[in-house]
Amino acid sequence: MKLLVYWLKKYLKVIREFFWPLLDRVNDDKTENIKSIELRINSVNLSKALDLEFKISQSENERRNSIESKASSFISTISITTSLVVASNTFTIGNSEYQIAIQCFVTLSFILTLYTVRTVWFSVKALARKGYHVIDINDINISGGEDDYYRSMILRLSKYTQNNEPIINEKVDNLVLAQEYYKRAIVIICIYALSVLIFCLFGKIKPKVEKEFKPKYVITSSTTTPATSP
Repeated sequence: MKLLVYWLKKYLKVIREFFWPLLDRVNDDKTENIKSIELRINSVNLSKALDLEFKISQSENERRNSIESKASSFISTISITTSLVVASNTFTIGNSEYQIAIQCFVTLSFILTLYTVRTVWFSVKALARKGYHVIDINDINISGGEDDYYRSMILRLSKYTQNNEPIINEKVDNLVLAQEYYKRAIVIICIYALSVLIFCLFGKIKPKVEKEFKPKYVITSSTTTPATSP
């Protein structure tokens, strides 16, 4: 019984991830991930170690900028969804006799709207303002010899990098979800376009037949008599 429940949960999770992906939250305390570092660098390598630590800090900043740049590009997808929804509404208003086609297009437009909203939502979360640790004048305005100065700067840079890492990883998670919903929105757009093509090629357009006007009464010179049908 337990094995059946396990497999059932597993397959249900796979199905849910296929249509509605979510991130598995890890309940880790961010403060516990920051470890104190004991420097064991020789004096002759301190300058090189400081340069390497500075490059690591710069690479994290570049990673954050790249994430925010990609997230900004996803926000423009809402214009595509708006165009398709407007087109679907126009088709619905002008062709009320095609109920099945209308239901199909409206359903696809609704699903596309959901995926687009989720894409924009996680993109905005990836662009959300966060507090970052950076070096300022107080970090470099320290006394001591050359070795002590290098060691202090290495430790400060390393600490700031570790403090910024959880925030950047959170942005990465939001960007990953934005990409997943963006891919599903693209699939829905392709299905929408294919449905329109099939309808245009194989849909039967019924011409409007104008009803012949038949007067109810015929007016003669003497009396008014009801009109007779042929």
